[in-house]
Amino acid sequence: MKNILIILCIILSTFTSKAQIHIVYVWDGYSQFVGADITIQLGDTVQWLPLDVPMMVHTITSTNIPSGAATFDQIWQAPADTFFQYVPQIAGLYEYECTPHAQFGMVGSINVIGGVTGITDVASTESNMLIIYPNPTTDFIHFTESSFVYPYKIFTPMGKLVLSGTTNEIVNVSTLSNGIYHIQIVEDKPRVMKFIKQ
Repeated sequence: MKNILIILCIILSTFTSKAQIHIVYVWDGYSQFVGADITIQLGDTVQWLPLDVPMMVHTITSTNIPSGAATFDQIWQAPADTFFQYVPQIAGLYEYECTPHAQFGMVGSINVIGGVTGITDVASTESNMLIIYPNPTTDFIHFTESSFVYPYKIFTPMGKLVLSGTTNEIVNVSTLSNGIYHIQIVEDKPRVMKFIKQ
């Protein structure tokens, strides 16, 4: 009987997807969320961490979420703040902002799609996360992964392709007009991130 239970547990664990913890950084220096627009599976966790020491009050406040989902409004102020976690329970688009700094572009969104829950190690997902910086930028986008060389496409919020090429560890955006853009990195699975050109 004990052997049957062990075999059953092994089989079930093989077919269970692992939920992930997705990190969004709160960057006080530029009053923004880094890695703010993400797509996750239902049951995954979103965790906000400081990219630097908070010098002013920020919030992580839901502004538009699916019907029936739990709202959130977390105050972020030194020295006590180290992280805030949220686990969406309903699929759909969750939009959030820093209430005092939304007018400066400190906003983000979480697109939650259906999935199966489990648990995974924070360190493994953190190490796989790609972040672009500085954001806003005037000339170049850099990547947190070293030797990052992949094809990219940059789009306006309306979906118009304005720039493409290969990253070669950085992307020169100095020719773009000021505004908000989305950069799509074409790997085995495309990644899309929002940035501001100033």
